[in-house]
Amino acid sequence: MLELQLYPELVARALVLDDEPFAIMIEDDNPWVEGLALTTAVGLIGGAAQTIGGWLTAASLPDPPALQATLAAAARQVAASTNLSPQVADAISGPIWNAVAGVTGYAGGWSSFLPLVATPFWLLGWWLFFGLITFIAARTAGGQGSLNETLGATALMAAPQVLLVLSIIPFAGASSLLLSVWALLIGYRAVQATHHLSWARAAIVVLVPYLVALLALPILALAFALGLAAGGY
Repeated sequence: MLELQLYPELVARALVLDDEPFAIMIEDDNPWVEGLALTTAVGLIGGAAQTIGGWLTAASLPDPPALQATLAAAARQVAASTNLSPQVADAISGPIWNAVAGVTGYAGGWSSFLPLVATPFWLLGWWLFFGLITFIAARTAGGQGSLNETLGATALMAAPQVLLVLSIIPFAGASSLLLSVWALLIGYRAVQATHHLSWARAAIVVLVPYLVALLALPILALAFALGLAAGGY
Protein backbone atom coordinates (compact mmCIF):
# COMPACT_ATOMS: atom_id res chain seq x y z
CA MET A 1 0.00 0.00 0.00
CA LEU A 2 1.39 3.38 -1.01
CA GLU A 3 1.74 6.18 1.50
CA LEU A 4 -0.84 8.96 1.21
CA GLN A 5 1.85 11.61 0.79
CA LEU A 6 2.78 9.98 -2.53
CA TYR A 7 -0.67 10.60 -4.00
CA PRO A 8 -0.08 14.26 -4.96
CA GLU A 9 2.99 13.26 -6.98
CA LEU A 10 1.12 10.39 -8.66
CA VAL A 11 -1.74 12.70 -9.58
CA ALA A 12 0.54 15.46 -10.85
CA ARG A 13 2.56 13.09 -13.03
CA ALA A 14 -0.58 11.36 -14.33
CA LEU A 15 -1.88 14.74 -15.46
CA VAL A 16 1.08 15.08 -17.83
CA LEU A 17 0.67 11.44 -18.95
CA ASP A 18 4.00 10.36 -17.46
CA ASP A 19 4.62 6.60 -17.54
CA GLU A 20 5.77 6.22 -13.93
CA PRO A 21 2.39 6.60 -12.12
CA PHE A 22 0.82 3.87 -14.27
CA ALA A 23 3.73 1.51 -13.61
CA ILE A 24 3.51 2.20 -9.86
CA MET A 25 -0.22 1.48 -9.74
CA ILE A 26 0.10 -1.68 -11.87
CA GLU A 27 3.00 -3.09 -9.87
CA ASP A 28 1.44 -2.37 -6.48
CA ASP A 29 0.79 -5.39 -4.27
CA ASN A 30 -2.97 -4.77 -4.49
CA PRO A 31 -3.73 -2.30 -7.31
CA TRP A 32 -7.51 -2.16 -6.92
CA VAL A 33 -7.24 -1.23 -3.22
CA GLU A 34 -4.77 1.50 -4.16
CA GLY A 35 -7.15 2.67 -6.86
CA LEU A 36 -10.04 2.72 -4.42
CA ALA A 37 -8.07 4.85 -1.95
CA LEU A 38 -6.80 7.26 -4.63
CA THR A 39 -10.21 7.75 -6.25
CA THR A 40 -11.91 8.28 -2.90
CA ALA A 41 -9.28 10.81 -1.79
CA VAL A 42 -9.59 12.85 -5.00
CA GLY A 43 -13.39 12.67 -4.83
CA LEU A 44 -13.51 13.89 -1.24
CA ILE A 45 -11.15 16.79 -2.00
CA GLY A 46 -13.22 17.80 -5.03
CA GLY A 47 -16.49 17.40 -3.14
CA ALA A 48 -15.25 19.45 -0.19
CA ALA A 49 -14.09 22.24 -2.52
CA GLN A 50 -17.47 22.30 -4.27
CA THR A 51 -19.29 22.38 -0.94
CA ILE A 52 -17.22 25.25 0.42
CA GLY A 53 -17.47 27.08 -2.89
CA GLY A 54 -21.24 26.65 -2.81
CA TRP A 55 -21.42 28.24 0.64
CA LEU A 56 -19.24 31.17 -0.42
CA THR A 57 -21.23 31.68 -3.61
CA ALA A 58 -24.53 31.60 -1.72
CA ALA A 59 -23.15 34.10 0.79
CA SER A 60 -22.24 36.50 -2.03
CA LEU A 61 -25.72 36.36 -3.59
CA PRO A 62 -28.88 38.18 -2.46
CA ASP A 63 -31.09 36.70 0.23
CA PRO A 64 -32.85 33.60 -1.22
CA PRO A 65 -36.46 34.75 -0.54
CA ALA A 66 -35.72 38.15 -2.12
CA LEU A 67 -34.17 36.58 -5.22
CA GLN A 68 -37.04 34.07 -5.48
CA ALA A 69 -39.58 36.91 -5.33
CA THR A 70 -37.70 38.83 -8.04
CA LEU A 71 -37.55 35.81 -10.32
CA ALA A 72 -41.23 35.04 -9.72
CA ALA A 73 -42.15 38.61 -10.64
CA ALA A 74 -40.09 38.37 -13.82
CA ALA A 75 -41.81 35.10 -14.71
CA ARG A 76 -45.22 36.73 -14.27
CA GLN A 77 -44.21 39.58 -16.58
CA VAL A 78 -43.10 37.13 -19.24
CA ALA A 79 -46.33 35.18 -18.82
CA ALA A 80 -48.40 38.37 -19.16
CA SER A 81 -46.67 39.19 -22.45
CA THR A 82 -47.60 35.74 -23.77
CA ASN A 83 -51.21 35.82 -22.51
CA LEU A 84 -50.55 33.28 -19.76
CA SER A 85 -52.02 33.67 -16.29
CA PRO A 86 -49.82 34.46 -13.24
CA GLN A 87 -50.83 31.10 -11.79
CA VAL A 88 -49.24 29.32 -14.74
CA ALA A 89 -46.04 31.35 -14.29
CA ASP A 90 -45.92 30.44 -10.60
CA ALA A 91 -46.58 26.78 -11.40
CA ILE A 92 -43.57 26.77 -13.74
CA SER A 93 -41.12 29.00 -11.88
CA GLY A 94 -41.82 27.58 -8.41
CA PRO A 95 -40.66 23.98 -9.03
CA ILE A 96 -37.68 25.21 -11.06
CA TRP A 97 -36.57 27.46 -8.21
CA ASN A 98 -37.02 24.70 -5.64
CA ALA A 99 -35.01 22.25 -7.73
CA VAL A 100 -32.13 24.63 -8.45
CA ALA A 101 -31.98 26.02 -4.91
CA GLY A 102 -32.15 22.52 -3.46
CA VAL A 103 -29.47 20.96 -5.66
CA THR A 104 -27.06 23.90 -5.35
CA GLY A 105 -27.67 24.37 -1.62
CA TYR A 106 -28.43 28.05 -2.21
CA ALA A 107 -31.49 27.93 0.01
CA GLY A 108 -29.53 26.22 2.79
CA GLY A 109 -30.22 22.85 4.38
CA TRP A 110 -28.49 19.52 3.97
CA SER A 111 -28.47 19.78 0.17
CA SER A 112 -25.41 22.03 0.42
CA PHE A 113 -23.46 18.93 1.45
CA LEU A 114 -24.56 17.00 -1.66
CA PRO A 115 -21.25 17.47 -3.58
CA LEU A 116 -19.33 16.04 -0.64
CA VAL A 117 -21.15 12.74 -1.14
CA ALA A 118 -22.03 12.83 -4.83
CA THR A 119 -18.56 13.60 -6.19
CA PRO A 120 -16.67 10.64 -4.66
CA PHE A 121 -19.67 8.37 -5.27
CA TRP A 122 -19.76 9.32 -8.96
CA LEU A 123 -15.99 8.95 -9.36
CA LEU A 124 -15.97 5.53 -7.71
CA GLY A 125 -18.91 4.32 -9.78
CA TRP A 126 -17.39 5.47 -13.06
CA TRP A 127 -13.97 4.07 -12.13
CA LEU A 128 -15.39 0.59 -11.45
CA PHE A 129 -17.55 0.67 -14.57
CA PHE A 130 -14.76 1.95 -16.80
CA GLY A 131 -12.20 -0.48 -15.37
CA LEU A 132 -14.42 -3.53 -15.80
CA ILE A 133 -15.56 -2.69 -19.34
CA THR A 134 -12.07 -1.78 -20.54
CA PHE A 135 -10.66 -4.98 -19.04
CA ILE A 136 -13.17 -7.09 -20.97
CA ALA A 137 -12.63 -5.10 -24.18
CA ALA A 138 -8.83 -5.13 -23.83
CA ARG A 139 -8.63 -8.86 -23.23
CA THR A 140 -10.90 -9.39 -26.23
CA ALA A 141 -8.47 -7.27 -28.26
CA GLY A 142 -5.50 -9.35 -27.12
CA GLY A 143 -4.51 -7.48 -23.96
CA GLN A 144 -2.38 -9.11 -21.28
CA GLY A 145 -3.29 -7.24 -18.08
CA SER A 146 -5.42 -8.52 -15.22
CA LEU A 147 -8.58 -6.90 -13.85
CA ASN A 148 -6.71 -5.95 -10.68
CA GLU A 149 -4.00 -4.16 -12.69
CA THR A 150 -6.59 -2.49 -14.91
CA LEU A 151 -8.44 -1.07 -11.92
CA GLY A 152 -5.20 0.20 -10.43
CA ALA A 153 -4.09 2.01 -13.57
CA THR A 154 -7.49 3.42 -14.56
CA ALA A 155 -7.95 4.93 -11.09
CA LEU A 156 -5.55 7.65 -12.26
CA MET A 157 -8.41 8.92 -14.46
CA ALA A 158 -9.60 10.71 -11.32
CA ALA A 159 -6.51 12.94 -11.43
CA PRO A 160 -8.07 15.83 -13.44
CA GLN A 161 -10.79 16.13 -10.81
CA VAL A 162 -8.27 17.79 -8.49
CA LEU A 163 -9.00 20.91 -10.55
CA LEU A 164 -12.37 20.98 -8.79
CA VAL A 165 -10.50 22.81 -6.02
CA LEU A 166 -11.07 25.88 -8.23
CA SER A 167 -14.75 25.56 -7.29
CA ILE A 168 -13.89 26.96 -3.88
CA ILE A 169 -13.71 30.38 -5.57
CA PRO A 170 -17.23 31.80 -6.09
CA PHE A 171 -18.33 31.74 -9.74
CA ALA A 172 -15.16 29.88 -10.78
CA GLY A 173 -14.50 26.29 -11.75
CA ALA A 174 -12.96 23.94 -14.27
CA SER A 175 -14.70 23.03 -17.52
CA SER A 176 -16.47 19.67 -17.32
CA LEU A 177 -15.56 19.01 -20.96
CA LEU A 178 -11.89 19.67 -20.21
CA LEU A 179 -11.92 17.29 -17.24
CA SER A 180 -13.68 14.59 -19.28
CA VAL A 181 -11.26 14.78 -22.22
CA TRP A 182 -8.27 14.84 -19.87
CA ALA A 183 -9.58 11.77 -18.06
CA LEU A 184 -10.11 10.01 -21.39
CA LEU A 185 -6.47 10.59 -22.35
CA ILE A 186 -5.32 9.22 -18.99
CA GLY A 187 -7.60 6.22 -19.47
CA TYR A 188 -5.99 5.61 -22.86
CA ARG A 189 -2.53 5.61 -21.29
CA ALA A 190 -3.75 3.31 -18.52
CA VAL A 191 -5.05 0.76 -21.03
CA GLN A 192 -1.85 0.93 -23.06
CA ALA A 193 0.37 0.53 -20.00
CA THR A 194 -1.66 -2.33 -18.54
CA HIS A 195 -2.44 -4.40 -21.63
CA HIS A 196 0.44 -3.48 -23.99
CA LEU A 197 -1.88 -2.88 -26.92
CA SER A 198 -1.12 -0.89 -30.04
CA TRP A 199 -2.22 2.73 -29.99
CA ALA A 200 -5.12 1.98 -32.35
CA ARG A 201 -6.48 -0.92 -30.31
CA ALA A 202 -6.03 0.99 -27.04
CA ALA A 203 -7.94 3.95 -28.52
CA ILE A 204 -10.84 1.70 -29.52
CA VAL A 205 -10.88 -0.08 -26.15
CA VAL A 206 -10.98 3.17 -24.18
CA LEU A 207 -14.06 4.32 -26.12
CA VAL A 208 -16.03 1.13 -25.41
CA PRO A 209 -17.20 2.15 -21.88
CA TYR A 210 -18.58 5.42 -23.24
CA LEU A 211 -20.47 3.57 -25.99
CA VAL A 212 -21.85 1.08 -23.46
CA ALA A 213 -22.95 3.93 -21.20
CA LEU A 214 -24.70 5.70 -24.10
CA LEU A 215 -26.53 2.49 -25.01
CA ALA A 216 -27.42 1.73 -21.40
CA LEU A 217 -28.99 5.12 -20.63
CA PRO A 218 -32.03 4.72 -22.94
CA ILE A 219 -32.54 1.16 -21.67
CA LEU A 220 -32.47 2.33 -18.05
CA ALA A 221 -34.83 5.19 -18.85
CA LEU A 222 -37.25 2.78 -20.55
CA ALA A 223 -37.06 0.36 -17.62
CA PHE A 224 -37.77 3.23 -15.21
CA ALA A 225 -40.75 4.38 -17.27
CA LEU A 226 -42.14 0.85 -17.46
CA GLY A 227 -41.68 0.48 -13.70
CA LEU A 228 -43.65 3.66 -13.07
CA ALA A 229 -46.38 2.50 -15.46
CA ALA A 230 -46.58 -0.89 -13.76
CA GLY A 231 -46.81 0.80 -10.39
CA GLY A 232 -49.71 2.95 -11.54
CA TYR A 233 -47.89 6.28 -11.28
